[in-house]
Amino acid sequence: MENYNFIASDNFDLADFNELDKFVDSFPDFQTVSLNNDNELEKLLELMKISNYSELEIPASEFQRYWDISTSKLPEFNETEFDEFYELWLTKSERMNNMDEYGQLIFLQRLSLDWNTRKYRMIVKEIKST
Repeated sequence: MENYNFIASDNFDLADFNELDKFVDSFPDFQTVSLNNDNELEKLLELMKISNYSELEIPASEFQRYWDISTSKLPEFNETEFDEFYELWLTKSERMNNMDEYGQLIFLQRLSLDWNTRKYRMIVKEIKST
């Protein structure tokens, strides 16, 4: 599994990705989603109706790369809409229905409204530990 951190902020500096502590300080409300690979992330983005993004490598960092999704809005789900989205996600991704899976996506119900007002929305992939 690989970790993809969803973040939103009005400020963006690549130096924020150089050290884990700096990242946490800069994006305290980051949300981690564990996925099998980048293809699974693409499925999730497609389901979220996010198709306009750029993918960039991050040199000399704690992170591999990031996806800038700032030109798109995150879905703003109520409880019923989230449950429908989640069921669709389970079908498309063939992932297991459990509390961990449900919990890692619930931020789309709680944070999207606020995050969509921020200048930057990104997904940052951690370097896989061996």
